[in-house]
Amino acid sequence: MRPLREILLPTDFSPPCVDVARYAAGVARHFSSKITLLHVLAPLNPAFAAFGSTAMLAEVLVHQKEETCNSLNLYLVDEFRGIPVKHVVSEGDPAEIIATYCASERVGLVMMPTRGCAAFRRFLADSVTAKVLQEVDCPVWTSSHITARHTAVSPVPKVIVCAIDPGPESDLILKWAADLAWGVQARLIVAHAISSMKFHLETHFPRSGIRRVLEDAHARISNVLNGRPLPATEVRVEGGSVPKVVRSVVEDSRADLLIVGRSSNGGMMGRSRTHSDALIRESTCPVISI
Repeated sequence: MRPLREILLPTDFSPPCVDVARYAAGVARHFSSKITLLHVLAPLNPAFAAFGSTAMLAEVLVHQKEETCNSLNLYLVDEFRGIPVKHVVSEGDPAEIIATYCASERVGLVMMPTRGCAAFRRFLADSVTAKVLQEVDCPVWTSSHITARHTAVSPVPKVIVCAIDPGPESDLILKWAADLAWGVQARLIVAHAISSMKFHLETHFPRSGIRRVLEDAHARISNVLNGRPLPATEVRVEGGSVPKVVRSVVEDSRADLLIVGRSSNGGMMGRSRTHSDALIRESTCPVISI
């Protein structure tokens, strides 16, 4: 687990960003982290540029940056009191700016809203947050669809669910979750969904075979966690679709945080894994994507 020395907090000053910023202040205090507030200015309208001189356009951009810096200086000053805060104003594509900053500054965690509206959740692939999830290497915290219960939840989780799959990267994700659970003294629940195809009619998959699959999954998870001094750990292995199983575990345990994995490979499909978008969309608590 990379030390959370710096938390990157992109903001457009909207209410969802304010909610995340207040939550981030609690995280920063617990881990003694620095917060970097980042605002990305949209490029100047080309039509406006056609009627202005280069000098005038440069002056407009400088004025925009000055106003934004002033706004950042006044942004949630009471909530951030006592926390080292750095202000960064840039111009360009927000996802690219965020990814570049994370790579150059070794950011420990990016915290962003998912805004919690139905349109965003249906079209996650079109959002800045989704692009950041695809492009950055560090963990990304995304807010849940806020419910009455979670508005009062402490930013330091007491119950953490870690969703893993059979892939080779799951061990690293599980260790990251275990380290975090130990650091905040939280209860850790490991959720693993086995495809319902493996639980087909008993004529195709005898009961003894099902039991063996479950036992093998439990043994593998226990082996990864062996020797880690956790306050409480539970392993839940169930048959069914990944989103359904994980959502059930999160709701049953009243989890404060869900940890999921992303692929380490980029390329045309970015870093998104098969189920990560669905888990983020449907989670009733904040999600950290590793």
